[in-house]
Amino acid sequence: MKRLAMAALAAVAAVSLAACSSGGDAGSTSGGGSADKTLGIVAYIGTNAINQQAIRGATEVAEKNGWTVNVVDTQGNADQANAAMSSFATQGVGGILTLVYASTALGAGLASAQAAGVPVASWGGGLADGVIATTSNEAVGKASAEALVKDMGDSGDLLALTFHPGKLCLDHQNEFDAAVAEKPGLNITYNEVVVPGQQQSAANFTTSWLASHPAGQGNYGIWTCWDEPMEGIISALDQAGRTDVKTFSTNGSAPGILDVQEGKVTSVVWQPSEDEGAALAQAILDYRANPDGWDPQTIKIDGVVVDSSNVEQFIKDHPDSIK
Repeated sequence: MKRLAMAALAAVAAVSLAACSSGGDAGSTSGGGSADKTLGIVAYIGTNAINQQAIRGATEVAEKNGWTVNVVDTQGNADQANAAMSSFATQGVGGILTLVYASTALGAGLASAQAAGVPVASWGGGLADGVIATTSNEAVGKASAEALVKDMGDSGDLLALTFHPGKLCLDHQNEFDAAVAEKPGLNITYNEVVVPGQQQSAANFTTSWLASHPAGQGNYGIWTCWDEPMEGIISALDQAGRTDVKTFSTNGSAPGILDVQEGKVTSVVWQPSEDEGAALAQAILDYRANPDGWDPQTIKIDGVVVDSSNVEQFIKDHPDSIK
């Protein structure tokens, strides 16, 4: 039932997001508000649960302040993201929020926004010219790496699934690499997942890796730089009948938390993405109120390691985390 509920949520979100055309058209502004009181959101993958949570937080702040919100789902395509930002800038929106994309990959979009005087905030993409605020990914990545090392111990075999185009994932991997470098007995196999298609890609890599790591012959673990590929990992483990492999991920979207609750994932680090989205939307509002006195900000909100020891209490304390 929980799986069906999450699928339904994703479907609703997919319908509500503005579709991105091949030309990167940002679509019409919802609610009939004026353009300069519209927040344009450039989603990496709009139906991804962690993107949805950041969008939800930003939308709540924007709407409380009388703004409308227009979301473009760019499906992980940086060219479409740049085009969407340029379209928003041409419309004269009040601010743009980008999700996941490294700000360095959005040069054309940032240039358009700067030329139009539109402030840009970046969820996890880092600061750059034209970006007035971003969120930090390091704390979540470090917490995930530390939890993994604690559970794996000094030796074992790990499959690490990475995704370098996403700065959030890249930052998480940097923390992972630093942690496992302190444990020379951990043997790491790296594979780069494909987006879109991250779940199937993860399943394929997992199946291949399992074939060379037989059950009962080692201390095994699989880490992914964000938790959406975990569904593919779980599927491959289930198909192989393997229960001897520890699993670790980051971001802690609703499916990720439920996977811990169901005993399918060893630990996930919950990233308070809804709070981060809200903070970035507020940063845009604050910047517009006093642009001359603004210094670019990196917003840091710590995550929470969720595992079997605390998952039930965590859900009680954070009921929205599984919505």
